[in-house]
Amino acid sequence: MFGLIIAFALLTRLWNLNLPTGYYFDEVYNAFTTQEFVKGNKDAYEWSHTSAVAGTAYGWTHPPLAKIIASLGILTFGDNSFGWRVGSAVIGTLCIALIYLIAKELMPRPYALLASLFASLDGLMLVQSRINMNDIYALFFILLCFYAFVAHRKNILFLSISLGLLLATKWTGLYALALFGWRKNIFAMLIMIAGIYLLSYSQYFFLGGSLSNFWELQKQMWWYNTGLNATHTYQSSWWTWPLMIRTVWYYVDYQKQTIANIYALGNPILWWLGIPAILYTLYKRQWLIVIGYLAFWLPWARAPRIMFLYHYLPSIPFLCMALAYSLSQFKNRILNLTILSLVILSFAYFFPIWTGIPIPKEFVSQYFWLPSWR
Repeated sequence: MFGLIIAFALLTRLWNLNLPTGYYFDEVYNAFTTQEFVKGNKDAYEWSHTSAVAGTAYGWTHPPLAKIIASLGILTFGDNSFGWRVGSAVIGTLCIALIYLIAKELMPRPYALLASLFASLDGLMLVQSRINMNDIYALFFILLCFYAFVAHRKNILFLSISLGLLLATKWTGLYALALFGWRKNIFAMLIMIAGIYLLSYSQYFFLGGSLSNFWELQKQMWWYNTGLNATHTYQSSWWTWPLMIRTVWYYVDYQKQTIANIYALGNPILWWLGIPAILYTLYKRQWLIVIGYLAFWLPWARAPRIMFLYHYLPSIPFLCMALAYSLSQFKNRILNLTILSLVILSFAYFFPIWTGIPIPKEFVSQYFWLPSWR
C-alpha cells in the first residue's frame, strides 16, 4: 500500500510537469535563478544586481539550497521547464513518504498510511510540488526535522543536519530550532547548523563572493523579509488560511473554447474536516501533531510582510495526521470510507485547476465554491 501511495504521488507530480513551458508565478525569480546558478553567475546570489532578462529578477531573498537542489534537475534533464521543476516533484513525493514515517510513530500503521494518502490527495501540496519555489523544499526539511525528533530523538547529528538544511532553504528553520533545540546540546547544534548554512553558499564563495558581501546579503535578506510592504491581489491574512478563504491564482491560458488554470488551492474536504480533527487531537493531547500544526502557522500572526495561502503549507501534513489520528480513535469503517471517498472525489474534481488541464470555458465557474477564490 505504501508503495502504491508513493507511486501515485510521484505520477501526479510528474504528469505534464513541463507545462506550461515558460515561467509562471514566482518561477520568474526561482527558476530563473536556478538557471543562473547552473551557469555559474555569481550575481544571482547578490541583492545589488539586476537581471538583464526582461520580466525576471534574481531570487536572493532566501538562502540558496532549494535552488541548488533544483539545479540538479537542469543538469540531468536539460535547461527546460521539466528540468527546473523535477526537483520539486521528487522532493514533494518524498514529503509524502516522511509523513508516513512520522505518523507511524504516533498511530497504528494503517492510519499512518491513511495520513500519507490524505497528503497525496491535497491540492496545495500537489501544486507546490509542480513549481520551482522554495516552499516544498522547506516542507521536506521541516518533516525531516520532525522525523529525526520522533524516531531518532537521541541522534543530535541527524537533527542538527536536518535543521541546518532547513535553515539553508528558508529562515522558517529558526522556528524549528526554537522548537527542538532547547532539549539538546544547543551549542554543538548551532555549530553544525552554521557550518551547513555556510556550505550552502559554497558556489558563491568559489565564484569569488566575499565574507563581507555574504554578511551584507544576510542583512539585506532580513530587511526584505521583515519589511516587505508590498500588496498583491491574492494576498491573505494568516487566520483565513485554515478556512481557505483566499486562494492564489498562479497561471492562466485562455484559448478559444477552453481555459487552463493553476490555482494554489487545497483539497476543501480535507482542509475543512481537518479543523475539527485538529481540535479533537488537541483534546486527546496528541501534542506533537498539534505543535507541528501550530508551530509554522501561528508565527505568521506577527509577520509584518505580505502573506499568501501557500505559507500555510507546512501545517498541511499535520492536518492530514490529525484527521487520520482522529479516525483511528473512532475506528468506524463506514466513517473512514466515507471521508476517504469524499477526499478522493474532491481531488479528482479539482485536479484540472491544480495542474493546468484545459477545460471548457462554461465549466470554469463551477470550481469557485467561494467568491473569494476567483
